[in-house]
Amino acid sequence: MNIILISLDTLSANHVGYYGYRRNTTPNLDKFAKGAITFENCFAPGIPTQPSYTTALSGRVPLDHGIVAHGGTADIKSDVVMLPELLANDGYHTACISALPGMKSWFKRGWKEEIPPAKGKQEYAQMVTAEQINGSAIPWLNNRKLDEKFFLFLHYWDVHTPYFAPMEYRHKFYSGKPDNPDLTSFLPFESQPFAQWWLNKTKSGDVFTGWIARLASEAGIEKITDAEYIVSQYDAELFYLDEYIGELLDMIRQTGLDDDTFIMFMSDHGEEMYEHGIFFDHHGLYDANIHTPLIAKLPNKSEGQLIANHVRHEDIAVTILDIAGLKATPEMEGKSLLPFMQGDTPKNWRDDSLLTEENSWMSKWALRKDGFKLIKARAKDWHNFPPRELYHLPSDPKEMNNLVEAESIIADEMDKELEARVSESLKRYGRTIDPIVEQGLSPMGQQAWEWIKKSKYW
Repeated sequence: MNIILISLDTLSANHVGYYGYRRNTTPNLDKFAKGAITFENCFAPGIPTQPSYTTALSGRVPLDHGIVAHGGTADIKSDVVMLPELLANDGYHTACISALPGMKSWFKRGWKEEIPPAKGKQEYAQMVTAEQINGSAIPWLNNRKLDEKFFLFLHYWDVHTPYFAPMEYRHKFYSGKPDNPDLTSFLPFESQPFAQWWLNKTKSGDVFTGWIARLASEAGIEKITDAEYIVSQYDAELFYLDEYIGELLDMIRQTGLDDDTFIMFMSDHGEEMYEHGIFFDHHGLYDANIHTPLIAKLPNKSEGQLIANHVRHEDIAVTILDIAGLKATPEMEGKSLLPFMQGDTPKNWRDDSLLTEENSWMSKWALRKDGFKLIKARAKDWHNFPPRELYHLPSDPKEMNNLVEAESIIADEMDKELEARVSESLKRYGRTIDPIVEQGLSPMGQQAWEWIKKSKYW
Protein backbone atom coordinates (compact mmCIF):
# COMPACT_ATOMS: atom_id res chain seq x y z
CA MET A 1 0.00 0.00 0.00
CA ASN A 2 1.23 3.50 -0.83
CA ILE A 3 1.24 6.15 1.88
CA ILE A 4 0.91 9.93 1.55
CA LEU A 5 1.34 12.06 4.68
CA ILE A 6 0.28 15.67 4.12
CA SER A 7 1.09 18.37 6.64
CA LEU A 8 -0.71 21.71 6.53
CA ASP A 9 1.75 23.70 8.61
CA THR A 10 0.35 26.05 11.29
CA LEU A 11 -3.24 24.94 10.79
CA SER A 12 -5.41 25.16 13.90
CA ALA A 13 -8.16 22.57 14.14
CA ASN A 14 -10.52 25.39 15.11
CA HIS A 15 -10.18 27.01 11.65
CA VAL A 16 -11.19 23.89 9.71
CA GLY A 17 -14.79 23.75 8.53
CA TYR A 18 -15.25 20.07 9.41
CA TYR A 19 -14.12 20.84 12.97
CA GLY A 20 -16.92 23.38 13.31
CA TYR A 21 -15.36 26.63 12.14
CA ARG A 22 -17.79 29.43 11.34
CA ARG A 23 -16.33 30.08 7.89
CA ASN A 24 -16.22 27.86 4.83
CA THR A 25 -12.43 27.79 4.74
CA THR A 26 -11.85 24.17 3.74
CA PRO A 27 -14.54 22.80 1.38
CA ASN A 28 -12.21 20.27 -0.27
CA LEU A 29 -10.68 19.04 2.97
CA ASP A 30 -14.19 18.82 4.45
CA LYS A 31 -15.36 16.73 1.49
CA PHE A 32 -12.41 14.39 2.03
CA ALA A 33 -13.19 14.20 5.76
CA LYS A 34 -16.77 13.14 5.11
CA GLY A 35 -15.44 9.88 3.69
CA ALA A 36 -12.53 9.53 6.10
CA ILE A 37 -11.78 9.15 9.81
CA THR A 38 -11.54 12.50 11.59
CA PHE A 39 -9.86 12.59 14.98
CA GLU A 40 -11.57 15.42 16.84
CA ASN A 41 -9.03 15.58 19.65
CA CYS A 42 -5.48 15.41 18.33
CA PHE A 43 -2.92 17.28 20.43
CA ALA A 44 0.77 18.11 20.17
CA PRO A 45 3.05 17.11 23.07
CA GLY A 46 5.54 19.75 22.00
CA ILE A 47 5.48 22.87 19.81
CA PRO A 48 6.30 24.53 17.46
CA THR A 49 7.70 23.18 14.17
CA GLN A 50 10.80 21.15 14.95
CA PRO A 51 9.60 19.53 18.20
CA SER A 52 6.26 18.69 16.58
CA TYR A 53 7.63 17.07 13.44
CA THR A 54 10.31 15.23 15.40
CA THR A 55 7.57 13.67 17.52
CA ALA A 56 5.30 12.90 14.55
CA LEU A 57 8.09 11.27 12.53
CA SER A 58 9.71 9.37 15.41
CA GLY A 59 6.75 8.22 17.51
CA ARG A 60 8.55 9.55 20.60
CA VAL A 61 7.78 12.54 22.81
CA PRO A 62 10.00 15.61 23.35
CA LEU A 63 11.12 14.56 26.84
CA ASP A 64 12.43 11.38 25.20
CA HIS A 65 13.90 12.52 21.87
CA GLY A 66 15.18 15.77 23.42
CA ILE A 67 14.00 18.31 20.83
CA VAL A 68 12.04 20.82 22.87
CA ALA A 69 12.61 24.00 20.85
CA HIS A 70 12.49 25.26 17.30
CA GLY A 71 15.95 26.31 16.20
CA GLY A 72 17.59 24.90 19.30
CA THR A 73 21.17 23.65 19.47
CA ALA A 74 20.44 20.25 21.04
CA ASP A 75 20.85 17.14 18.93
CA ILE A 76 18.31 14.37 18.84
CA LYS A 77 18.76 11.39 21.15
CA SER A 78 21.20 8.95 19.56
CA ASP A 79 18.90 5.92 19.48
CA VAL A 80 15.96 7.63 17.72
CA VAL A 81 15.00 6.00 14.43
CA MET A 82 12.87 8.08 12.07
CA LEU A 83 9.81 6.81 10.23
CA PRO A 84 11.29 7.21 6.70
CA GLU A 85 14.27 5.06 7.72
CA LEU A 86 12.03 2.18 8.78
CA LEU A 87 9.90 2.42 5.65
CA ALA A 88 12.93 2.67 3.35
CA ASN A 89 14.40 -0.45 4.96
CA ASP A 90 11.17 -2.25 4.11
CA GLY A 91 11.39 -1.39 0.43
CA TYR A 92 9.33 1.78 0.30
CA HIS A 93 10.47 4.52 -2.05
CA THR A 94 10.54 7.36 0.47
CA ALA A 95 10.24 10.89 -0.89
CA CYS A 96 9.57 14.27 0.64
CA ILE A 97 8.61 17.69 -0.62
CA SER A 98 9.44 19.70 2.46
CA ALA A 99 11.84 22.25 3.88
CA LEU A 100 12.41 20.10 6.97
CA PRO A 101 15.53 18.28 5.70
CA GLY A 102 17.27 21.63 5.41
CA MET A 103 16.45 22.53 9.02
CA LYS A 104 17.93 19.70 11.06
CA SER A 105 20.02 16.64 10.22
CA TRP A 106 17.58 14.06 11.57
CA PHE A 107 14.90 15.26 9.14
CA LYS A 108 17.15 14.08 6.29
CA ARG A 109 17.23 10.48 7.46
CA GLY A 110 15.60 7.80 5.39
CA TRP A 111 14.60 9.75 2.30
CA LYS A 112 15.54 8.08 -0.96
CA GLU A 113 14.47 11.23 -2.75
CA GLU A 114 14.27 14.86 -1.62
CA ILE A 115 12.20 16.85 -4.10
CA PRO A 116 12.65 20.65 -4.06
CA PRO A 117 9.42 22.28 -2.83
CA ALA A 118 9.69 24.96 -5.51
CA LYS A 119 11.66 25.48 -8.70
CA GLY A 120 14.45 27.97 -8.31
CA LYS A 121 15.83 29.42 -5.09
CA GLN A 122 13.34 30.06 -2.31
CA GLU A 123 14.98 31.63 0.71
CA TYR A 124 11.99 31.38 3.03
CA ALA A 125 10.15 28.07 3.35
CA GLN A 126 7.13 29.94 4.67
CA MET A 127 6.69 31.68 1.32
CA VAL A 128 6.52 28.53 -0.81
CA THR A 129 2.96 28.36 -2.13
CA ALA A 130 0.55 25.45 -2.49
CA GLU A 131 0.68 25.96 -6.24
CA GLN A 132 4.45 25.46 -6.16
CA ILE A 133 4.17 22.37 -3.95
CA ASN A 134 1.62 20.84 -6.31
CA GLY A 135 3.86 21.81 -9.21
CA SER A 136 6.41 19.40 -7.76
CA ALA A 137 4.07 16.78 -6.26
CA ILE A 138 1.67 16.11 -9.12
CA PRO A 139 4.33 15.44 -11.79
CA TRP A 140 6.15 13.19 -9.31
CA LEU A 141 2.99 11.19 -8.64
CA ASN A 142 2.21 10.95 -12.35
CA ASN A 143 5.71 9.62 -13.07
CA ARG A 144 5.90 7.13 -10.20
CA LYS A 145 6.95 3.56 -10.83
CA LEU A 146 3.78 1.46 -10.78
CA ASP A 147 5.54 -1.58 -9.30
CA GLU A 148 7.16 0.33 -6.44
CA LYS A 149 5.33 1.19 -3.22
CA PHE A 150 6.04 4.69 -1.95
CA PHE A 151 5.82 6.93 1.09
CA LEU A 152 5.43 10.60 0.15
CA PHE A 153 5.55 13.43 2.67
CA LEU A 154 4.04 16.73 1.46
CA HIS A 155 4.51 19.89 3.50
CA TYR A 156 2.39 22.98 2.74
CA TRP A 157 3.19 26.32 4.43
CA ASP A 158 0.50 28.74 3.23
CA VAL A 159 -1.18 29.55 6.55
CA HIS A 160 2.11 30.27 8.29
CA THR A 161 2.93 33.94 8.88
CA PRO A 162 3.20 36.19 6.97
CA TYR A 163 -0.33 35.93 5.55
CA PHE A 164 -0.20 37.02 1.92
CA ALA A 165 -2.96 35.25 0.05
CA PRO A 166 -3.26 36.19 -3.64
CA MET A 167 -4.96 39.57 -3.99
CA GLU A 168 -8.21 38.11 -5.34
CA TYR A 169 -8.66 36.23 -2.03
CA ARG A 170 -8.01 39.14 0.33
CA HIS A 171 -11.67 40.04 0.86
CA LYS A 172 -13.03 36.51 0.68
CA PHE A 173 -13.91 36.62 4.39
CA TYR A 174 -13.89 40.35 5.14
CA SER A 175 -16.31 43.02 3.99
CA GLY A 176 -15.61 45.89 6.38
CA LYS A 177 -12.93 48.56 6.59
CA PRO A 178 -9.73 47.27 8.18
CA ASP A 179 -8.82 50.83 9.28
CA ASN A 180 -12.22 51.55 10.86
CA PRO A 181 -11.41 53.77 13.90
CA ASP A 182 -14.31 52.19 15.79
CA LEU A 183 -12.75 48.75 15.49
CA THR A 184 -9.59 48.82 17.57
CA SER A 185 -8.78 45.18 18.36
CA PHE A 186 -5.41 45.34 16.61
CA LEU A 187 -4.19 48.54 18.27
CA PRO A 188 -2.88 46.79 21.43
CA PHE A 189 -0.29 45.17 19.19
CA GLU A 190 1.37 48.56 18.79
CA SER A 191 2.48 48.39 22.43
CA GLN A 192 4.11 44.98 21.98
CA PRO A 193 7.79 44.36 21.30
CA PHE A 194 7.17 42.70 17.93
CA ALA A 195 5.43 45.86 16.72
CA GLN A 196 8.76 47.38 15.71
CA TRP A 197 9.43 44.33 13.58
CA TRP A 198 6.09 43.73 11.90
CA LEU A 199 5.04 47.37 11.47
CA ASN A 200 8.39 48.53 10.12
CA LYS A 201 7.81 50.30 6.81
CA THR A 202 11.43 50.23 5.69
CA LYS A 203 12.31 47.85 2.90
CA SER A 204 13.94 44.63 4.02
CA GLY A 205 14.84 41.30 2.50
CA ASP A 206 13.31 39.63 5.54
CA VAL A 207 9.72 38.67 4.65
CA PHE A 208 8.66 39.09 8.28
CA THR A 209 9.94 42.64 8.63
CA GLY A 210 7.05 44.99 8.02
CA TRP A 211 4.62 42.32 6.84
CA ILE A 212 1.69 43.92 8.66
CA ALA A 213 2.60 47.32 7.20
CA ARG A 214 2.77 45.75 3.76
CA LEU A 215 -0.62 44.11 4.30
CA ALA A 216 -2.05 47.53 5.14
CA SER A 217 -0.40 49.15 2.12
CA GLU A 218 -1.77 46.49 -0.21
CA ALA A 219 -5.23 47.14 1.26
CA GLY A 220 -4.79 50.85 0.40
CA ILE A 221 -4.81 52.07 4.01
CA GLU A 222 -2.34 53.66 6.41
CA LYS A 223 -2.66 51.12 9.19
CA ILE A 224 -4.86 48.22 10.28
CA THR A 225 -6.99 48.78 13.36
CA ASP A 226 -9.24 45.71 13.18
CA ALA A 227 -7.46 42.46 14.08
CA GLU A 228 -10.28 40.53 12.43
CA TYR A 229 -8.98 41.71 9.08
CA ILE A 230 -5.75 39.82 9.75
CA VAL A 231 -7.70 36.78 10.97
CA SER A 232 -9.53 36.89 7.64
CA GLN A 233 -6.17 36.83 5.82
CA TYR A 234 -5.20 33.63 7.65
CA ASP A 235 -8.55 32.19 6.56
CA ALA A 236 -8.03 33.43 3.00
CA GLU A 237 -4.65 31.68 2.89
CA LEU A 238 -6.38 28.52 4.09
CA PHE A 239 -9.09 28.77 1.44
CA TYR A 240 -6.40 29.23 -1.21
CA LEU A 241 -4.48 26.22 0.15
CA ASP A 242 -7.66 24.15 0.18
CA GLU A 243 -8.16 24.73 -3.55
CA TYR A 244 -4.80 23.07 -4.22
CA ILE A 245 -5.60 20.28 -1.79
CA GLY A 246 -8.66 19.71 -3.97
CA GLU A 247 -6.47 19.66 -7.08
CA LEU A 248 -4.15 17.09 -5.49
CA LEU A 249 -7.01 14.85 -4.32
CA ASP A 250 -8.68 15.05 -7.75
CA MET A 251 -5.45 13.93 -9.39
CA ILE A 252 -5.07 11.02 -6.96
CA ARG A 253 -8.63 9.93 -7.64
CA GLN A 254 -8.53 10.37 -11.43
CA THR A 255 -5.35 8.30 -11.77
CA GLY A 256 -6.71 5.51 -9.58
CA LEU A 257 -4.01 6.01 -6.98
CA ASP A 258 -6.63 6.17 -4.25
CA ASP A 259 -7.35 2.46 -4.79
CA ASP A 260 -4.09 1.55 -3.08
CA THR A 261 -3.03 4.63 -1.15
CA PHE A 262 -3.45 5.60 2.48
CA ILE A 263 -3.77 9.38 2.92
CA MET A 264 -3.37 11.29 6.17
CA PHE A 265 -3.65 15.04 6.81
CA MET A 266 -1.96 16.54 9.86
CA SER A 267 -0.58 19.82 11.19
CA ASP A 268 2.39 20.47 13.43
CA HIS A 269 0.68 23.16 15.52
CA GLY A 270 -1.98 25.82 15.29
CA GLU A 271 -1.96 29.60 15.57
CA GLU A 272 -2.96 32.18 18.15
CA MET A 273 -4.97 35.00 16.62
CA TYR A 274 -5.08 37.71 19.29
CA GLU A 275 -7.12 36.37 22.21
CA HIS A 276 -4.26 36.33 24.73
CA GLY A 277 -2.36 39.29 23.42
CA ILE A 278 -0.29 36.90 21.31
CA PHE A 279 -0.87 38.35 17.88
CA PHE A 280 -0.77 35.94 14.94
CA ASP A 281 1.92 33.57 16.10
CA HIS A 282 2.30 30.10 17.56
CA HIS A 283 3.68 30.43 21.03
CA GLY A 284 1.65 29.77 24.13
CA LEU A 285 0.34 26.34 25.15
CA TYR A 286 -3.29 27.26 24.53
CA ASP A 287 -5.51 24.88 22.58
CA ALA A 288 -5.44 27.20 19.56
CA ASN A 289 -1.81 26.11 19.24
CA ILE A 290 -1.74 22.51 20.47
CA HIS A 291 -5.07 21.21 19.05
CA THR A 292 -4.40 20.14 15.49
CA PRO A 293 -6.43 18.47 12.73
CA LEU A 294 -5.82 14.81 11.97
CA ILE A 295 -7.82 13.18 9.16
CA ALA A 296 -7.00 9.80 7.63
CA LYS A 297 -8.46 7.56 4.92
CA LEU A 298 -7.80 3.96 4.02
CA PRO A 299 -8.20 3.03 0.34
CA ASN A 300 -11.66 1.82 -0.68
CA LYS A 301 -13.19 3.13 2.53
CA SER A 302 -15.86 5.79 2.01
CA GLU A 303 -17.75 5.86 5.30
CA GLY A 304 -16.74 8.84 7.42
CA GLN A 305 -16.51 8.77 11.17
CA LEU A 306 -15.69 11.19 13.97
CA ILE A 307 -13.42 9.83 16.70
CA ALA A 308 -13.61 11.63 20.04
CA ASN A 309 -10.81 9.66 21.72
CA HIS A 310 -7.70 11.70 22.45
CA VAL A 311 -4.77 11.06 20.13
CA ARG A 312 -1.35 12.66 19.83
CA HIS A 313 1.40 13.39 17.36
CA GLU A 314 3.46 10.38 18.44
CA ASP A 315 0.62 8.18 17.15
CA ILE A 316 1.25 9.27 13.56
CA ALA A 317 4.48 7.32 12.95
CA VAL A 318 3.19 4.22 14.74
CA THR A 319 -0.03 4.28 12.70
CA ILE A 320 1.82 4.56 9.41
CA LEU A 321 4.09 1.68 10.36
CA ASP A 322 1.02 -0.41 11.17
CA ILE A 323 -0.53 0.52 7.81
CA ALA A 324 2.69 -0.71 6.18
CA GLY A 325 2.57 -3.97 8.14
CA LEU A 326 5.56 -3.04 10.28
CA LYS A 327 6.03 -3.04 14.03
CA ALA A 328 6.93 0.08 15.94
CA THR A 329 10.27 0.07 17.71
CA PRO A 330 10.09 -0.69 21.46
CA GLU A 331 10.99 2.92 22.27
CA MET A 332 8.02 4.41 20.41
CA GLU A 333 5.26 5.52 22.76
CA GLY A 334 2.64 6.24 20.15
CA LYS A 335 -0.36 4.00 19.59
CA SER A 336 -1.68 2.82 16.24
CA LEU A 337 -4.88 4.49 15.08
CA LEU A 338 -5.54 1.76 12.51
CA PRO A 339 -8.16 -0.01 14.68
CA PHE A 340 -10.26 3.17 14.72
CA MET A 341 -10.09 3.27 10.93
CA GLN A 342 -11.23 -0.35 10.77
CA GLY A 343 -14.27 0.36 12.89
CA ASP A 344 -12.97 -0.83 16.26
CA THR A 345 -12.35 1.06 19.48
CA PRO A 346 -9.15 -0.25 21.03
CA LYS A 347 -9.47 -1.52 24.58
CA ASN A 348 -7.74 0.41 27.35
CA TRP A 349 -7.18 3.47 25.18
CA ARG A 350 -5.38 6.29 26.96
CA ASP A 351 -7.31 8.92 28.92
CA ASP A 352 -7.57 12.58 27.93
CA SER A 353 -4.50 13.76 29.85
CA LEU A 354 -1.62 15.39 28.01
CA LEU A 355 1.79 16.69 29.05
CA THR A 356 3.00 19.26 26.53
CA GLU A 357 5.81 21.81 26.27
CA GLU A 358 7.27 24.76 24.44
CA ASN A 359 10.75 26.25 24.67
CA SER A 360 11.18 28.55 21.69
CA TRP A 361 9.62 31.88 22.70
CA MET A 362 8.57 30.75 26.19
CA SER A 363 9.81 28.00 28.54
CA LYS A 364 6.67 26.26 29.74
CA TRP A 365 4.99 22.96 30.52
CA ALA A 366 1.27 22.30 30.50
CA LEU A 367 -0.87 19.49 31.86
CA ARG A 368 -4.25 19.03 30.22
CA LYS A 369 -6.52 16.69 32.19
CA ASP A 370 -10.17 16.15 33.20
CA GLY A 371 -11.34 19.35 31.54
CA PHE A 372 -8.66 21.54 33.14
CA LYS A 373 -5.34 22.81 31.88
CA LEU A 374 -2.47 24.04 34.03
CA ILE A 375 0.30 26.00 32.29
CA LYS A 376 3.49 26.42 34.32
CA ALA A 377 6.47 28.56 33.39
CA ARG A 378 10.06 27.51 33.92
CA ALA A 379 11.19 31.09 33.31
CA LYS A 380 9.67 34.53 32.88
CA ASP A 381 8.33 35.32 29.43
CA TRP A 382 8.31 38.69 27.69
CA HIS A 383 4.51 38.80 27.64
CA ASN A 384 4.67 39.00 31.43
CA PHE A 385 2.18 36.18 31.72
CA PRO A 386 1.70 34.78 35.24
CA PRO A 387 3.93 31.87 36.27
CA ARG A 388 0.89 29.60 36.51
CA GLU A 389 -2.38 29.58 34.57
CA LEU A 390 -5.37 27.32 35.14
CA TYR A 391 -8.31 27.04 32.74
CA HIS A 392 -11.55 25.05 32.78
CA LEU A 393 -11.85 24.10 29.12
CA PRO A 394 -15.52 23.06 28.88
CA SER A 395 -16.74 26.41 30.21
CA ASP A 396 -13.86 28.49 28.87
CA PRO A 397 -12.64 26.93 25.58
CA LYS A 398 -10.67 30.02 24.58
CA GLU A 399 -8.81 29.97 27.92
CA MET A 400 -9.47 33.56 28.91
CA ASN A 401 -10.34 33.17 32.63
CA ASN A 402 -7.31 32.20 34.71
CA LEU A 403 -8.62 30.23 37.73
CA VAL A 404 -5.28 29.69 39.43
CA GLU A 405 -6.39 31.65 42.51
CA ALA A 406 -10.12 30.87 42.46
CA GLU A 407 -9.39 27.14 42.13
CA SER A 408 -6.11 27.03 44.03
CA ILE A 409 -6.60 23.48 45.29
CA ILE A 410 -7.06 22.14 41.75
CA ALA A 411 -4.12 24.25 40.56
CA ASP A 412 -1.84 22.88 43.29
CA GLU A 413 -2.92 19.29 42.65
CA MET A 414 -2.28 19.63 38.93
CA ASP A 415 1.04 21.34 39.63
CA LYS A 416 2.16 18.36 41.73
CA GLU A 417 1.03 15.91 39.06
CA LEU A 418 2.77 17.88 36.30
CA GLU A 419 6.07 17.85 38.21
CA ALA A 420 5.65 14.16 39.06
CA ARG A 421 5.07 13.29 35.41
CA VAL A 422 8.12 15.26 34.30
CA SER A 423 10.24 13.66 37.03
CA GLU A 424 9.04 10.12 36.26
CA SER A 425 9.62 10.66 32.55
CA LEU A 426 13.15 11.91 33.11
CA LYS A 427 13.98 8.70 34.98
CA ARG A 428 12.31 6.56 32.31
CA TYR A 429 14.27 8.24 29.51
CA GLY A 430 17.59 8.25 31.35
CA ARG A 431 17.71 11.99 31.87
CA THR A 432 18.57 13.89 35.04
CA ILE A 433 17.60 17.43 34.09
CA ASP A 434 14.43 18.81 32.52
CA PRO A 435 15.57 19.58 28.93
CA ILE A 436 13.68 22.87 29.00
CA VAL A 437 15.82 23.95 31.96
CA GLU A 438 18.99 22.31 30.63
CA GLN A 439 18.77 23.83 27.16
CA GLY A 440 17.12 27.15 27.98
CA LEU A 441 15.34 29.10 25.29
CA SER A 442 16.40 28.47 21.73
CA PRO A 443 18.89 30.97 20.26
CA MET A 444 15.94 32.46 18.38
CA GLY A 445 14.09 33.05 21.66
CA GLN A 446 17.21 34.33 23.42
CA GLN A 447 17.89 36.84 20.64
CA ALA A 448 14.29 38.01 20.82
CA TRP A 449 14.64 38.49 24.57
CA GLU A 450 17.76 40.64 24.19
CA TRP A 451 16.12 42.72 21.47
CA ILE A 452 12.94 43.12 23.50
CA LYS A 453 14.80 44.24 26.64
CA LYS A 454 16.43 47.00 24.62
CA SER A 455 13.20 48.08 22.96
CA LYS A 456 11.18 51.09 24.05
CA TYR A 457 8.32 48.77 25.05
CA TRP A 458 10.19 46.91 27.79
